[in-house]
Amino acid sequence: MATLLVQVSVLGVWTRNQLLDTDRYVETVSPLASDPAVQDAVVARVTSSLYAGVDVQSKVAQALPDDGAFLAAPISLGIENLIERIVRELVTSDQFESLWVDANRLAHETLVTVLTDPGDRKGSVSVDLSGVAAEVQSKLSGLGVNLFTGERSAPQLELFESEKLAEAQSAVSLFDTLATVLPWVTIALLVAAAFVFHDRRRGVMAAFGGLLVGALLVIVDFALARWYLLQAIPAGSSVSATEAVFDLLTRFVRGAVRALAAVGVVGILAALLAGPSRPAVALRRLVGLGVSRTGEAAAGHGARLGALGEFLRSYVVGLRVAVVAVAVLFLLVVEQPSAGAVFWTAAITVLVLVVLEVLYRTAVAEQDLTGDAAGDAADDSADDSAESATPA
Repeated sequence: MATLLVQVSVLGVWTRNQLLDTDRYVETVSPLASDPAVQDAVVARVTSSLYAGVDVQSKVAQALPDDGAFLAAPISLGIENLIERIVRELVTSDQFESLWVDANRLAHETLVTVLTDPGDRKGSVSVDLSGVAAEVQSKLSGLGVNLFTGERSAPQLELFESEKLAEAQSAVSLFDTLATVLPWVTIALLVAAAFVFHDRRRGVMAAFGGLLVGALLVIVDFALARWYLLQAIPAGSSVSATEAVFDLLTRFVRGAVRALAAVGVVGILAALLAGPSRPAVALRRLVGLGVSRTGEAAAGHGARLGALGEFLRSYVVGLRVAVVAVAVLFLLVVEQPSAGAVFWTAAITVLVLVVLEVLYRTAVAEQDLTGDAAGDAADDSADDSAESATPA
């Protein structure tokens, strides 16, 4: 149950934080303004919208004298090339990013309405490109080309259109309601699952294994969703632009899922290394022997920790727990930790624990040496006292 709820929890949090939060959505899709596939789609859509309902060649022919009518076709082609060049210059400029952000903010507000309004059982989500078209018309007018002035239908770049929005609305409503509770329920179930086993170590390994399997299933879910979306887009929509939009929308959640998978791998490895298998026992013995000898050698060469050593001898167990707790807290506090961050955090935690253990062994060896020295001094003092008390 916990493994299955990992998928629902991830999708619920992603739906609430990404799909229903316009500010976060705009932050996510802003880089699309520089994506070549999206730029090509915008150029094509704006150019075609300007030509919609306008017979450029006829207008050019009317403006030419009768003996120059044969120039209408090449002039029209030149105007088309000019329009495409102006649109592309605008789309690849810094100004387009601002237009893109404004258009996507409006698009996302429409998306939220579509996904949450029970009265809208069928709809599409499109980016309004009228701002881009208006800017292009202004540039054309500045060059003396006034063929496209007047009322025009606003060009739209469709992100998706679906006849199954009712199902999506039900899912979004459920996810939005349970998104806060489900992650904690999932964690509680994973912890409870660990205690089902008589062998707690095997239970911990099974819990982390469930987390890993759940994360991998989410990765598969997104791969299938991507395939289904590309199969379902309407004819004429840009496939490459849709791919770019989907990949960018889901990049954070896919990174978070990879981080969960990394946590599962780290947990399983830790449980395996704590087990009774011969390789695990041999590794623990080797590390323990190396740490002990390092600490004893340091103390033997005159390393003295003083008050720090006394503190370590008294609170070493609490310090070990604190190191692990800090590592876990770091992963919880960091926004969108990656799988690499998880592995690096685990590696640094192990390194800190090894250093802590070396210092502890040094403190213990220091105490033993001090005790031995004190004992020898006491023995020498006793011998001296006995000799002075012996009659001459």
